[in-house]
Amino acid sequence: MRTVIIGAGEVGFNTARMLSQEGQDVVLIENEEALVERATEQLDALVIHGNGASPRVLAEAGVKKSDLLIAASSSDEVNIIACLAAKAQGVPRTVARIHNPDYYDTGDPFAKDMLGIDFVIHTEQMAAREIKAALLVPGAINVDTFADNRIEVAEVILTDGSPALGKALKDVELPEQSLIVGVVRRGEALVPRGETVLELRDHVLLISGGRHVSEVVGAVSNDTAPVREVTIYGGGRIGLRLALALEEIGMSVRVIERDESRARYVASQLRKGFVLHDEGISRDFLLQERVDRTDAFVAVTGDDRANLLAAMYARQLGARTTIAGVSRGEFAPLADALGVDLTISPRTLAAEAILRFVRKGDVINVALLESGAEMIELRVPEKCRVAGRPLSEVGFPRGAIVGALLRDGAVVIPSGREILQPGDDAVVFTVESAVDDVERLFAS
Repeated sequence: MRTVIIGAGEVGFNTARMLSQEGQDVVLIENEEALVERATEQLDALVIHGNGASPRVLAEAGVKKSDLLIAASSSDEVNIIACLAAKAQGVPRTVARIHNPDYYDTGDPFAKDMLGIDFVIHTEQMAAREIKAALLVPGAINVDTFADNRIEVAEVILTDGSPALGKALKDVELPEQSLIVGVVRRGEALVPRGETVLELRDHVLLISGGRHVSEVVGAVSNDTAPVREVTIYGGGRIGLRLALALEEIGMSVRVIERDESRARYVASQLRKGFVLHDEGISRDFLLQERVDRTDAFVAVTGDDRANLLAAMYARQLGARTTIAGVSRGEFAPLADALGVDLTISPRTLAAEAILRFVRKGDVINVALLESGAEMIELRVPEKCRVAGRPLSEVGFPRGAIVGALLRDGAVVIPSGREILQPGDDAVVFTVESAVDDVERLFAS
């Protein structure tokens, strides 16, 4: 499969990296010289310096021979024009990352028919939904759903007082229909064994069926009180969307915004939420605004450093949960060291969405972790290496485990004796190095 990608920023670069690792033929177009240089040095892809909306540059990239065009630049206009040009050249599928929903509303058939874009990614909307989902399951910092919402995966950070802290995995008492499928320790993902002892600040991945993820989280977390009060630092597109969504479900919202005119606009949009204008952020200011008493502090300005610093201050002051928006990959590893519970990355959300679209077929869903590990939902084909064989005999790589199955509408937490049947949906935890091996096992 030949894919042309417009934009070598965080989204385009990481999408190109993942697709090229899967053996796809990737051409990357970027207008900024520094990004062209980085992509050329680090990617197994053809990198072209130029404007992705230019017909000449698209022709140079061989767009007529391509199966897919992904427009992921920072400009909505460039992305839309590139998709229109690609469709005119006969490219069968196009994907666009769009920031401003005024350009493209997925519920508007006129826009869809006129622009003809097959898949649109609104990263700000996705980020707001992701944060809201995490806040609705106290004790977890992230929740992903699979198998038409019948299987849930929650990520929990082990803190002092956790019932699972210091225990071997085999001694952790979990509710029925649940399992610990993965652990991320100091940024490295691993598939735990029965003898693996859980440590402080481990990120534990719990899988459950029957929509009782909150009960499963309660088995390893010591802080499951409902989130009622949320402080949001940053009233931009993510912050405002999140504030409106939280108001709808009855949470108390307070927004801190640095730009005065934006603060006034956010205040005009909220029904009950309180908006503060402050040009800087400091421990004293946060303490004055009672951040020490807030259930969750969410920093989603456009500045990664400011987000991490504010979330660190909030954690030190006593905020129960801290979340920071991080757009640049190099900042993500700092979050755990600073005590930040969860980072929301537009690049990761966009890459997840693109992978789900590109891998349509036997791969149904994908959730990416900052460590590089993945949760993948795969359909078991009639003729593949895993069908009709007990899991213990399949030869799964050491870095992967089947956490749950959906079979005829029922959730199964499998043992090694379980036999995968054609038509099953399998939710697999896999470290980055084992992804290709897992997909080959399920290939028909």
